[in-house]
Amino acid sequence: MAENVRSSAGDLILSDSANPSFKDNPSFKEMMNDVVDYGSCCECGTCVLVCPHNVIEYIDSKPKQVAKKNGEFDFCGISEGIGCDVCAQVCPRLGPREFSMHDTVFGEEEGDVYNGGFGPYQEIFVARAKDPRILENCQDGGVVTAMLVYGMEKGLFDGACVSSPDPEAPCSPIPSCETTPEGVMAAAGSWYTYVANDLALQQAVDKECEKVAFVGVPCQITPTRKGQYKDEGFLDNGKKKPKHIERQAKSLKDPMDRIALRIGLLCSEVFDFDGLMIKKIQNEMGIPLDQIKKFNVKGEVLIYKKDGEVVTIPLKEAQEYARPECHHCGDFSAELSDVSCGGVGAMDWTITIARTDAGRRFMHSMIDDGLLEVQPIENFETSLKVLLRLARRQHQRVPVPERGIEAVRPPWYMPPPDA
Repeated sequence: MAENVRSSAGDLILSDSANPSFKDNPSFKEMMNDVVDYGSCCECGTCVLVCPHNVIEYIDSKPKQVAKKNGEFDFCGISEGIGCDVCAQVCPRLGPREFSMHDTVFGEEEGDVYNGGFGPYQEIFVARAKDPRILENCQDGGVVTAMLVYGMEKGLFDGACVSSPDPEAPCSPIPSCETTPEGVMAAAGSWYTYVANDLALQQAVDKECEKVAFVGVPCQITPTRKGQYKDEGFLDNGKKKPKHIERQAKSLKDPMDRIALRIGLLCSEVFDFDGLMIKKIQNEMGIPLDQIKKFNVKGEVLIYKKDGEVVTIPLKEAQEYARPECHHCGDFSAELSDVSCGGVGAMDWTITIARTDAGRRFMHSMIDDGLLEVQPIENFETSLKVLLRLARRQHQRVPVPERGIEAVRPPWYMPPPDA
């Protein structure tokens, strides 16, 4: 099932390499044309987060050029002048893509790294929290919430970047950096509409948090890794004063340097808020959004109402409101995270994938402290099969851009010729 990618000599062997279909240092203009205008922008907001010169803002869930009122949407005077393009370096739709970063992220790990079809990993098991406070409001087995609470109580985290309920807009969570276990538990659960969690890193900066847990779907994990590993040397182009380089480097690195642990959420797609929540659930089904406690997806959409009733929507109907941007994502299982979590194929349990040394050690610490109930993945054979199927399907589904198929699907992701 899994292929050990360490040789007998102990050398790490991961098959991915830099993808020549992408430029090493993409530009602002390329990001705005090849991603935003093309239609593949995932709306993570990381480009806005790291912009050093306030050229773009997050407007209508997309980066928008605001520095020059009558300027073209793809114009950045800094980029075309002294140079910058910090924003484009973190875009998850530009190079390097997640599949080209496996060596970078996992190449120096001490633990054995395996490739199981859902990205590199060290361990995979199934778990759920034991704390009844967490289980009452959590998603699936509550492992993510339990991780955040544990990290805060142990002093490992001083903040958690998550999506939290908006008291003024039911079922429409907002990016938030929570700094207390109570705040984390209040944010438990998933709403299956898109929230730009990367923007919560600005709150982490503003609150002077130095070691935050970052929770996000795959297209939000990837830009944090890109910012973490991007060599700042590209900024020194001979045109800038030292203060310009320092400003741009700080804008790129400061939010990422505050992340202590990346927790990725399994995700194939999320739904458009106006379509699913307003049109379908509120208007067509007559369910007031302020009466909904939480959502889940298990072959159908499960709507848990505050009065205890559970209402369902066939998944095929709900998928009519899936965001088209999601179809440009080839990463189902947050392959660059420290720990990936999701309830695929399992009710009230969390499929937990420890990928890095940091993730493995963190999970072992929780288990040793008796906070999680754990079962081997072999006891959830259906979940593993679904995980592998969804990861493979997502690897192969990305629309091919003009730059060619290898830009979004490396050869080892392609189906066999006779498939």
